[in-house]
Order: sequence, then C-alpha cells, then structure tokens
Amino acid sequence: MHSILIYGFPIILVSFEALLRNLIDVDTFGFVGPTLAATGISFMVPLTRLKVSEVKSSLGEKWVQVSKRDQNYVSLVWLLLFISLFLWFWVCTLSIQSDTSKLFDFPTHVVIGATMYVIGIVLSSIKEVM
Repeated sequence: MHSILIYGFPIILVSFEALLRNLIDVDTFGFVGPTLAATGISFMVPLTRLKVSEVKSSLGEKWVQVSKRDQNYVSLVWLLLFISLFLWFWVCTLSIQSDTSKLFDFPTHVVIGATMYVIGIVLSSIKEVM
C-alpha cells in the first residue's frame, strides 16, 4: 500500500491540478508532460546511492561491502538520469511552444513525460528487489 501511495501520488496531484485548471478554463495539458517527467527524474535520484553492508574481518576491522551488480546498476541510473535531464528540457520546450504533434492520440510532451514516469517507477522497483 505504501508503494502505491509513493508512486501514485504524483498522478493524483496531476489529476487534481487538471481538474482545477479545467474548472477555471485553463489549458490542462500544458503542465502534465513536464510534471510527469520531473516526477520520473525524482524517482531516479535516490537510486544513485549504493547499497552497502558492513562486514567485520577476523581482526575486528569493519569493511564496507558493495556488490558489483549494484555498482553497475547505479552507473546505469546515473547515465539515465543525465539523459532524462535533457528529455525533461525537451518536454518543457514542447509544452511551452504549444506543440501540436501527437503520439498515440496524446500530445507528445505528455507521452514522453508519462514514459519517463513509468521508467522511474520500473527502475525503483528493480532497485528494491536487488
């Protein structure tokens, strides 16, 4: 239930803001793409921290152990985070320009933002099971 709230909360906020903007007759799709993209990026940021475990040696020294798999995953997340910043900038630009291009019958900036949001959730889910 907690993870549903964590991952679903931005969608709830976007829905409320869309409803509010619709009630006061303001363009509702102008903010959705950048908001979802920023949320997807914010899911990635905590994934850049390595999972460490302390190990005591036979001499009583404390060592920090990090798995190679987690190191590789964090490196991948850093790369995707860097790319995502450029995608977010592009989504903001498309949103501001009121671009009329569509993908799957939705504005392009909304589809890209939603995709980044889903990618952030998938990356977070993978990190949880590692």
